[in-house]
Amino acid sequence: MENLRSILLKLQDSLGELEAILVEEVNQLRRIQINPVSLQIVSDSKSQLLATITHYDDLRKQQEKSLHLSAPYQQNARFASYWNNITRKVKNSNELNIKIYDLLELHMQKTDNLKKLVNNAGVTSSLYSQEGQSNTPPSGKVYNISV
Repeated sequence: MENLRSILLKLQDSLGELEAILVEEVNQLRRIQINPVSLQIVSDSKSQLLATITHYDDLRKQQEKSLHLSAPYQQNARFASYWNNITRKVKNSNELNIKIYDLLELHMQKTDNLKKLVNNAGVTSSLYSQEGQSNTPPSGKVYNISV
């Protein structure tokens, strides 16, 4: 029982750290210009923490099997309290992940729009083609004068 308590506490602490990292990621993505190095550091930290959470969750499941218990631990008030905190943190993390997804989509749209703008920048602004002729159709009257 003590091992399960320890695992639940570690899982709870890791989820708290994940929330802090997700908040930092949201803050970085809310900026007009993203610092890619800083965002990569946050992303790497998040990946490591998710691996840690997965490990503790696997340990929790093993302990539950050996103790013949299962979440939400209705028969044990202390474990139920830990589990409620864990589920609350998971819900908060999920909400932050949704915000991160929306912000990333917004930045991707901005990037795509800028790419289109850059790619089309020189297309219509050139006055003469490679042969030295104007690309724009003639306007007004054209006179051929020969001397």
